[in-house]
Amino acid sequence: MIEYMQNTSGFQFSWGYRIKAIYRIVSSEEYLNDFFKNGNIFISCFKNFKNYKDEMQGDLTEGNSLIGGFREEGDGNFVFYEGGVNAFVLCATNILNENVIKDFNGIGAIKINNPTLFAMEISRKLPFVSSGIEGDCIYDDSKAHILEKETNNNFQNIDFQNPIDIRNRILAISRGIEVFMKYKKYEHQQEHRLLWFSERPIQKGLIVHCPEAIEYCEKILF
Repeated sequence: MIEYMQNTSGFQFSWGYRIKAIYRIVSSEEYLNDFFKNGNIFISCFKNFKNYKDEMQGDLTEGNSLIGGFREEGDGNFVFYEGGVNAFVLCATNILNENVIKDFNGIGAIKINNPTLFAMEISRKLPFVSSGIEGDCIYDDSKAHILEKETNNNFQNIDFQNPIDIRNRILAISRGIEVFMKYKKYEHQQEHRLLWFSERPIQKGLIVHCPEAIEYCEKILF
């Protein structure tokens, strides 16, 4: 038997986490070479996602969410809202397989060995960004969030005539889950997202010049 005991020594305790590589699939060798040679990379946004004609690459409902709940009287309040309107986004995958490579017409990939440090370097090149987040996408049959118990009580007490109160309460309740929600049909893509939040709405993606990010990446050709 192996026993684990509290360490009562005076030595400093350190804590770490396992860094997981992710893969940015690309459809152009020119694009791939431009990043590893010049440090140029395209950072997209939710509005771009809604304009892609290919169903597996785009989604008209990206960032959309319905949140609310029912009261004891049987009625309730629900709010439909759009999240991520001020976010720059880089989509990647946790896995490489034939299906996900086919979805994105992949000829290769940028293997990002340390997504967090990579994202920190990119953040220095994006305009007006003040915060960011990364994580795996969440797949479900619906983008509706039916609240219950205390969380629902908090939601039902929103002043629905006050847009600022609505926004602040929804942000506190949802914690940004809407920017990671996708339908089940995309689950095979095992998407991991990097998001940078700007002080301004984002209307289109842009190419950033960030050679500092190259050191955290490897080039893969299929």
